[in-house]
Amino acid sequence: MGTPAPAVSGAVIAGGTSRRLGTDKRLVTVEGTALLARTVGVLRPLVADVQVVVADPADRTLVTDVLRADADPPTITVDARSGFGPAAGLEAALAAAHRPLVLVLATDHPALVPAVLALLVARARASTAAAVALAGPRGGEPFLAVYRRDALPAVRAALDAGTRRMQALLTGLDAELVPEAEWRALDPDGRTLADVDVPEDLPGHG
Repeated sequence: MGTPAPAVSGAVIAGGTSRRLGTDKRLVTVEGTALLARTVGVLRPLVADVQVVVADPADRTLVTDVLRADADPPTITVDARSGFGPAAGLEAALAAAHRPLVLVLATDHPALVPAVLALLVARARASTAAAVALAGPRGGEPFLAVYRRDALPAVRAALDAGTRRMQALLTGLDAELVPEAEWRALDPDGRTLADVDVPEDLPGHG
């Protein structure tokens, strides 16, 4: 991949309560590694710096424990407002970002394909859009996306107006989408889109 582009920061949104999964998805182990550590590990080579965003200040300890073996621990950022779910995580990530572009991932993608994320970053660097996201069957994927740090005022305004749905927020930013046909050339099975919401989503379940 070469040297990471200095214009890109990384953020892992890790504030979910995992109610449907029945356990903390950040701690679920895939191929011997907790999902949170696995996501940070995939992200790190693609960006200049990494932050993990949590909803509860008490989760700082969880993140520190999961990433204890990390030689370069990420920054831990806490949501500035409660009750807004992952949308508040995006707001916090943009507010704390060091670079003009921020590659934002959820913590629950167990099979991310680095080449797809590299394509996403390249498209964002060539674009003037406030956000560039992978297109999926549901539309733009808000946590497989690169956001401009200067989109923060628009994100804040949307949250202030009561927006909580990430799809609505992404649409409001008039995001540019990377077509499925384009990124699936690098990931034919669409593994990058896979996420963990219920036990059946875990690799090897059943």
